[in-house]
Amino acid sequence: MPKKLIVTLIKIIVSATLIFLLLQQKDMTLSDIARQLKTASLYWILIGIVLFTFSNFMGSFQWFLLLRARNIEISFGKTVSFYYVGLFFNNFLPGYVAGDAFRIYDISKSSGKSPDAVSTVFFDRFVGFIVLTSLALIAGLIWLRYIRSTAVIMTILLILTGWIAILIILFNNRLARKFKTLLSLFLPENFIRRLQDIYQSTSAFRNQKKLLLTITLTSVIVQSLRILVHYAAARATHNSQIDLFYFFVFIPIVALAVSFPVSIGGFGVREQSAVNLFCLTGVGGSPKGVTAMEFMAYLIGIISSLAGGIVFVLRKKHQSQQDEEITEPSITPELAK
Repeated sequence: MPKKLIVTLIKIIVSATLIFLLLQQKDMTLSDIARQLKTASLYWILIGIVLFTFSNFMGSFQWFLLLRARNIEISFGKTVSFYYVGLFFNNFLPGYVAGDAFRIYDISKSSGKSPDAVSTVFFDRFVGFIVLTSLALIAGLIWLRYIRSTAVIMTILLILTGWIAILIILFNNRLARKFKTLLSLFLPENFIRRLQDIYQSTSAFRNQKKLLLTITLTSVIVQSLRILVHYAAARATHNSQIDLFYFFVFIPIVALAVSFPVSIGGFGVREQSAVNLFCLTGVGGSPKGVTAMEFMAYLIGIISSLAGGIVFVLRKKHQSQQDEEITEPSITPELAK
């Protein structure tokens, strides 16, 4: 059996197992969740779609700035189309890795600059993670007295410390060289060389302070909008008893959990982590309500990124037509006679 198929089956099993365990909780049935989804507020669903769509355009703009900084001359329209294709595949493939791989492929093919393509996608994602974690920490510290478990805050602080450590390595050549020496003990030389090219392209951003400030502020808008999508999903599924600020504390942790490529489209991981955070910390909401809320947020994400699937299909069709024209035998003068 092919290795990729085995990995995919494992991730399907992980998703199915997490959903099965979730359904074993008290008063949790598929019919209850389906009822909440069926009676969901169309008004709040539309608000969620608008918020997600706006965040997509802002996210495309953030990536566009990074591409321009690495001298990759891609139009904003094409950047948006590549961004949407990545978003679309993030919904169905493991973690965020698959969608990012599509973005890297598209930019590499268009520009011929593979290390720069990787560095822009990596740094775009990395800034998003730092901003998400920072928003969670700020919200958590402001409302610390209302959260029954300080373990949540300590977890967020630990994650943020990890991101800062990575950032220091990225922007400090001396530490990066030591890290490279360590990696050389375990990884092949050709892989190390590729990593070094990507590192050099990524570390170049440290000298562009105006760019760093702009993409950080843009990322704050993007991540805040996506947190608000979950709030809209909560209101749509009648979970109005959960205060808005808790979403800024918990949804970043859910997003980080989903980013690990251990399930299909984050399915199971998203719902299980959200239930644990929203319900076990006593901030309101029932397991079935939070599950319906997160599944609605997932559906809003799918609807809002359908354009990426359409772009991908049309692009494939256009490429196939071009290939047919190239392979079609031409009529030579001799045959014409």
